[in-house]
Amino acid sequence: MNWLTSVTTVLQLLPSIITAIRAIEEAIPGKGLGEMKLAAIREILESASGQVSMIWPLIEKAIGVLIGLFNKTGVFTKS
Repeated sequence: MNWLTSVTTVLQLLPSIITAIRAIEEAIPGKGLGEMKLAAIREILESASGQVSMIWPLIEKAIGVLIGLFNKTGVFTKS
């Protein structure tokens, strides 16, 4: 998969990734659980498509950026 295809795929997945992040955060609030929440998102996405593993590093980075943004803007509050 070339870089442009990878980036396009991650961008297309963003709405679903954001929905997954919000759902997991709502279901399991609190800090210190980020690794478990990230693992859950990965397992969910990989169960939907085995091809996710090929672009997981990009998805993981996107999730990190989104979580940082949500924390900075108050979408998620650190409790």
